[in-house]
Amino acid sequence: MHRLVVTVTLFAVCLVSLANGTTATEENDTPKAAATRKLLKIKVSVDYKDTTLSDIIDDIKEQIRDKSKKVLGIRVDNKGGVSNNTKFTYKADDKPLEEVLDEMLKKNDLGYIIVSQRGNAYDGTLLIVKGNARGYPPKKDAK
Repeated sequence: MHRLVVTVTLFAVCLVSLANGTTATEENDTPKAAATRKLLKIKVSVDYKDTTLSDIIDDIKEQIRDKSKKVLGIRVDNKGGVSNNTKFTYKADDKPLEEVLDEMLKKNDLGYIIVSQRGNAYDGTLLIVKGNARGYPPKKDAK
């Protein structure tokens, strides 16, 4: 009987957490998401003039691979309205990738999130989205 009570209580706590839409934090990142956040600290140098988002993604992935020997997965939320053909003009020398993304994307009302969800095929990938997200999904009640 005691086991049943404990199991039901744990299940209820999980349901309440899901219903409240708790947001991710570094403390509860999956290992893949935590590894991606470390890659965002790597310094890069970029010089884009009317360069498409898809070309920028290729360049960033190559720089990260060259410096860390690791692959950074980057996807674009096309269904959410982000176009691979959006053009950017931006220059930065030896800045952390997270700072480069922040400065470059905010000019076009774009942001990014790190997918942190066990069992999700995209766990650990960086997703470029509409809005001002910076690493974490915006809270559901935020406007």
